[in-house]
Amino acid sequence: MLPELIALVEIQQMDKDIKEIETANVSLNKQLEKEKEEIAKKKIILQEMVEKKDTIQKDLRHNERMLQQIEQNLEGFEKKIYQVKSQKELEAVDHEIAKSRKERSSTEDVILICMTSIEEISGSLSKQEKELKKETDDFNCRSQKIEADIDINTQRLLKANTKKQEIITTIEPTLLANYERLREGRNNIAIVHVEGGICQGCFITLPPQQVNEIRIGNSIIRCASCSRMLYWKG
Repeated sequence: MLPELIALVEIQQMDKDIKEIETANVSLNKQLEKEKEEIAKKKIILQEMVEKKDTIQKDLRHNERMLQQIEQNLEGFEKKIYQVKSQKELEAVDHEIAKSRKERSSTEDVILICMTSIEEISGSLSKQEKELKKETDDFNCRSQKIEADIDINTQRLLKANTKKQEIITTIEPTLLANYERLREGRNNIAIVHVEGGICQGCFITLPPQQVNEIRIGNSIIRCASCSRMLYWKG
């Protein structure tokens, strides 16, 4: 078989390997990014919960201060009731007392709701923080392994490309250009072997005379159907 055909067969195998390595690295990087995004989303959810808890705690403190003020006002009105001098003043004080008691009851309800919400959020927050920590620790372990695999693949890719460049120098430029065009248009396969008189690229039966020429291997022969270069695999 022509030395250049041998070189092209070797290059094609290397191109396959390079494609597989590149595809593997793309897949590994996508996996890393996807997991990073999932963890980032969970961190955002946790932060939103923390902010919600902080807001409710502020509301709680505000209502506690309001309750304290209402209690003071109520205490003042209840003392004032003994100082009134007319029925009209008594009615006015009774109105203020009733109003303050209603405000106290309403504020106590708000405080209770705030305390219940804070308790619920705190429990959920604690649980999700533990889950996120475990997921983050697990991801860190996986990411180290994935990044190590990417580094290994990158080194393999560098070696494969270096070796390919060395082989390319032994091939006539026009033939190499034809190979590259065929590879791009034929699903990364530009050169195939013949088996049982059949092209292993498009699986048509080749003329016996052409099969003999391929077996001899003194020239570049292309399939009339798929245009791929053909060689005899002894």
